[in-house]
Amino acid sequence: MDYITSYLQAKKTSRMNLKYLIPFLFIAFYSCDKKVETKSFEIYGVLSEDFDGYIYLNYGNTLDSVIVKEKKFKFQGKVDNVVNGSLSLKRGVKQADLYIENCSINVKAKFDYREYSDKEKFPHLSIENIDGTNSEKIRKDYYDFYQQNQNKANFQNLLYNKLDTLISSNSGHPFSGGILTGNAIFSPKLSKQQFLNLYAKLDTTKQRETDLSLFKRAMRNLEKYPRGKQFLSFSLPNTKDKMLSYDDKYGNITLIDFWASWCAPCRKTNPKYVELKDRLKNENFDILGISIDDNKDKWLKAIKKDKLEWTNLIDLKQEVYDELDVVGVPVSYTHLTLPTIYSV
Repeated sequence: MDYITSYLQAKKTSRMNLKYLIPFLFIAFYSCDKKVETKSFEIYGVLSEDFDGYIYLNYGNTLDSVIVKEKKFKFQGKVDNVVNGSLSLKRGVKQADLYIENCSINVKAKFDYREYSDKEKFPHLSIENIDGTNSEKIRKDYYDFYQQNQNKANFQNLLYNKLDTLISSNSGHPFSGGILTGNAIFSPKLSKQQFLNLYAKLDTTKQRETDLSLFKRAMRNLEKYPRGKQFLSFSLPNTKDKMLSYDDKYGNITLIDFWASWCAPCRKTNPKYVELKDRLKNENFDILGISIDDNKDKWLKAIKKDKLEWTNLIDLKQEVYDELDVVGVPVSYTHLTLPTIYSV
């Protein structure tokens, strides 16, 4: 959203070609570990407030649980290599991601209650800080670089060099494959060949199969919708079952948001979009919501409850979703040409 604000300020003094399709969401990863001479890992965790119940640790084929006592919890175990894991306050749900290695890991976390169904809420965990691990240093170094350089004119070259250094130094770490895939899917500022060059430096035997699969899918997507290509034209029903078409016509900015009523991260993001829409109401900015719900009633209730006062369409058969090779929600695109929304 800061990207949009920056663009609106720059737009007044530049002569950009507005017909660009620019995915702007960025994946944030919580990392962990450092190689030390130890045969097991220990996770020492502290919650921000009291919680009466179990906390779950999921990694590989293992699901472990312990009771939270006086806001604190501790897990012990052993892994052969750095692995992706997650902590959760609800069994069977992955909430707070982290990397696990055989070392001491200190975690600070918080939670809030979110809707699980119309009649039930569940505690949702998020990590605030991971202390003293090598992967956290890698993550923080990358994040700081991105924040400090993303608006520079030569950012593409800077990003490529940064990823080249990161992956070359940590070819077997899952963070390398994860951050490369994240850039390829949500922030494709590099060319397809640059992405492939970086991919070739990964130790793919130590990466998650899902990351490798998503990266390949992102490369196919770059072939169909590269940076600079006009956005996909499509027709979908709105909240009144009226078919509306999306077509490129005017010089404006549209945030295209793929979401669903059942998606907790989507519902948490909606208030931010409402705030953004209000803040930029005088800046030729609009939002187009595309839901992948299969239940119209729940979709309409979510729109009303979250106060989504912009054009909302529903992709019941996920045809647009699949055509764009979207791999999960929430996903948003910034299209720097406002389309015409018209009846057909």
